[in-house]
Amino acid sequence: MAYIPHFYYNFYVFQYATGFISAVALAEKVLSEGDVARDRYLELLRSGGSDYPLALLRKAGVDLGTSEPYDVAMRVFNDAIDSVEQLPPVKK
Repeated sequence: MAYIPHFYYNFYVFQYATGFISAVALAEKVLSEGDVARDRYLELLRSGGSDYPLALLRKAGVDLGTSEPYDVAMRVFNDAIDSVEQLPPVKK
């Protein structure tokens, strides 16, 4: 039986999923709120490991304890799928 062991260690897949969701939520905030959100994002980067990751994200405007960042990520994903579905068919 073949398997990919790193999928089962140290919450590997969970870390990628939460990282992706956080990145999408941060980007959407910068796009919608402008300079204020950009400054919070830059402060997040400057803060390094000065606090727990969830606390730093919260200060940057992304609270993974709520449904908002997940909803935003799903909306962005659905918008991307809708855009792809609007493309003309590929000629074979």
